[in-house]
Amino acid sequence: MKPTLLVIDDEKTFRIVAEEALSAEGFTVTTASSGQAGLAIWQKDPFDLVILDRHLPDLDGVVVLESMMRESRERGIDSLILIATAYADVASAVQALKIGAFDYLSKPLQLPELVVTVRKALEAKRLRARVRQLTGRARAAMGELVPGDSVAMRNVIAMVDKVAGANDTTVLIQGESGTGKELIADLIHRRTPGRSSGPFVEINCASMQENLLESELFGHERGAFTDAKSQKRGLFEEADGGTLFLDEIGELSGGTQAKLLKVLEDMTFRRLGGTRDLTVDLRLVVATNKDLADQVQKGTFRLDLYHRLDVFHIRLPALRDRPEDVLPLARHFLSLFSGRMRKPAAHFTPETERILRVYDYPGNVRELRNLIERAVILSTGDAIGADCIVISGPSRRPTAEVATSSNFFVANLDPAGKPPALADLERAYISRLLTFAGGNRSQVARLLGVSYPTVAKKIADYDL
Repeated sequence: MKPTLLVIDDEKTFRIVAEEALSAEGFTVTTASSGQAGLAIWQKDPFDLVILDRHLPDLDGVVVLESMMRESRERGIDSLILIATAYADVASAVQALKIGAFDYLSKPLQLPELVVTVRKALEAKRLRARVRQLTGRARAAMGELVPGDSVAMRNVIAMVDKVAGANDTTVLIQGESGTGKELIADLIHRRTPGRSSGPFVEINCASMQENLLESELFGHERGAFTDAKSQKRGLFEEADGGTLFLDEIGELSGGTQAKLLKVLEDMTFRRLGGTRDLTVDLRLVVATNKDLADQVQKGTFRLDLYHRLDVFHIRLPALRDRPEDVLPLARHFLSLFSGRMRKPAAHFTPETERILRVYDYPGNVRELRNLIERAVILSTGDAIGADCIVISGPSRRPTAEVATSSNFFVANLDPAGKPPALADLERAYISRLLTFAGGNRSQVARLLGVSYPTVAKKIADYDL
């Protein structure tokens, strides 16, 4: 989208000349001849930059500036205001800078100087937004993608690199909760030339009601609904030049699906209550933990929207399907959390590694990360022992003990210390594994290293 500029000045000649010069540079320019008129226009649509005359017929320019800065803080927007003042009036310029003006221009203005100052100001605003974006990512460093050693994840990264070369292609990421769909979306953004320097904007479509979600996506005009006390830019506008990531796309209502489909036709939309078409340049990445094709069959997801979204499909494997990645991920999280908490924990004991390898992780990488964070909190030395691994909940081990540990055999000795029969041990062992696996016989077979029919026969033989 073109940068939008508002010129507030009572000199008609200056307004005309400035509008022509700035429009020729590719900006969208609106003008106002008084402070009240300028404020009214700005409140409906906070422009990318305002050129404000210090001396206006109805209001002091400083009063207008104070009003804009106050409202900007309330609305959480980054206002860029240049104050224009007489060459000799340095004191008022300093006052304006203290209030929050970005810079000042000395009158009489030279058009080349005006254009250069505007360009520098807009570039500074872009860099400020970029710094905030990178700072947010730094705070979320714990979510850094760690591909691991599996062939499955290497294939995913290869797919990311391929689609990164097509910076307008819509991407659909499918995978269970906790597999890292948002991290793959961010990686696509960062590896896409021409997009990586722009914003990465994300929203979870399941996190809010339909009317609020549409307002977040498309924005709204002042008065569009009861609580719309001011104009609001939507996420499509915020993501202009970068990537918009819609998580849990399968949760969209039918009405929002229809509006999204219309936007995808030409990346043009209107804010709620608006009359002006807005066009953006962005890549759309969506994600779901559902089977959208199945939702189409059930009639809960539009077939035409599904085809528009499923241009490039990336399927993320569950952590249980790439067990070779568990320990590399666990070590990464150990290093991360021990550093944050300034604790000496530096490695896992062999028993702990065995526990981590055999667990099924229904919550995927997110669950593993949380498990390691708890373990670091509980640890007291430089090694994470099995007693620090706390796994709870239905279909999970109630304690850190693993069926293969020596504690299992000790617990099954009778009071006289007489070893139990081998069949009794095997029966108890398989029973413990079934409890651990939540009754999943295929997982028990994997843990034992035998075939499924063998496990099924043992279960029948021992009447489990």
